[in-house]
Amino acid sequence: MPERPRGNAKYSERSKAVVERLLVKWHRREEIVGKEIIDSEAKKTGTVKDLAWSSEGKLAIIVERGREEEAYLSFDQVEKIGDVVFIKTSSSLESVPMKTCPVCKHKNFVEAKFCQKCGKTLEEK
Repeated sequence: MPERPRGNAKYSERSKAVVERLLVKWHRREEIVGKEIIDSEAKKTGTVKDLAWSSEGKLAIIVERGREEEAYLSFDQVEKIGDVVFIKTSSSLESVPMKTCPVCKHKNFVEAKFCQKCGKTLEEK
C-alpha cells in the first residue's frame, strides 16, 4: 500500500483531532450500572447504582457504598471505565446518608418523610 503524502504538521494534528472526536464511543447508562468501583489503592469502594447530573450540567455517578449509604462521584474523578470503574481517590466521594423503608426496603434520603417507592411514612432517625 503506498504511503500517503505528508503535509503540513499543523494540518495533520488538526486532522487527527477531528478523527479522534468522530471516533468517540458513547456509552449507555445500562453499560455502567452495577459495575464495581475501584480506587487508586486497588480497593473496592462501592458499586455504580445510577447516574446523576447537576443543574450546571455536570455528570456524576451514584455509588452504593453500604446498606444505608450512597455517594456522588463527579465524572472528572473517573480514571477509566472497563469491566470495573477506576477512580482517582475514594476521598472524592460525597456521602449521602440514606434510610431504608421498613415495608419495601427502598433507600430514601434521610430528609424524606415518605418512601419514594411505596409511599409509607418513614420514621425519624
